[in-house]
Amino acid sequence: MRGVRAALQAVTGHDLDSRVEVVGRTASTSSDLVRAVSADPAGWPHLSVLVADHQAAGRGRAGRSWDTPAGVALTVSVLLRPREVPVERFGWVPLLAGLAVVRAVEQTTGLRPGLKWPNDVLAESVDGVVLPGWGTRRKLAGVLGDLVVTDDGPAVVVGIGVNVSQSADELPVPSATSLAQVAPRVPTREALLGSLVGHLARVVVPWQEARGDAVAAGLAERCAAICTTLGEPVRVELPGGDVLDGTASGIAADGALEVTEASGRVRTVHAGDVRHVRVN
Repeated sequence: MRGVRAALQAVTGHDLDSRVEVVGRTASTSSDLVRAVSADPAGWPHLSVLVADHQAAGRGRAGRSWDTPAGVALTVSVLLRPREVPVERFGWVPLLAGLAVVRAVEQTTGLRPGLKWPNDVLAESVDGVVLPGWGTRRKLAGVLGDLVVTDDGPAVVVGIGVNVSQSADELPVPSATSLAQVAPRVPTREALLGSLVGHLARVVVPWQEARGDAVAAGLAERCAAICTTLGEPVRVELPGGDVLDGTASGIAADGALEVTEASGRVRTVHAGDVRHVRVN
């Protein structure tokens, strides 16, 4: 991926004092960056980027793994050092990163995807086939956050994977899609990366300035506006095996999902697998 630093500089509008590393192949950019930051915190400033041409064993939520053919996806991890933000507000990071992905895809392709709480970016399928838990939407991108505690304070490694040019038979599961399948135009991975990091920087700045208060920063409203989960009947598989049924009714002040049960009781979900339930 030649030209990555130039693309980032062009979009972000600054000279990127942050570190940018490009590797040909790795198992997981996030695992690599977590190890690197833990070993040398000072060597990885805010908004440092580790991008791989080919990621062979990416990590998803709940320990899931995934891989893609070489050269067809954007696989990148970005280090955030949110100074002055309490750790209890770090739950917003996947949502903010998801917002940045949505904006970058819209800017570079003309497609307007949505965000499935908390960290899946979805696009409408071209065939309109309904899949259980997904409806007619398909997963275009995913976000994963890893907390790293260092002597310089807590940091977050944000791993992002975007399916770019996969053909239909290169997609790993029926619930996945790629920009090549659904977008009016397909950008280069370099252009998409530059736009993505630029948008991520733009959302992180006001969040930091508001000390992690996404409501005060105006970011909670922006996340809610693109969240396809809100207003949907959902089934949430909670840690420990419990199941919560209800309607996704809002995003709490800390980024958690609010689910209203049939009784009217509102439950707050900080972690869990959310499935959209189709109502006939």
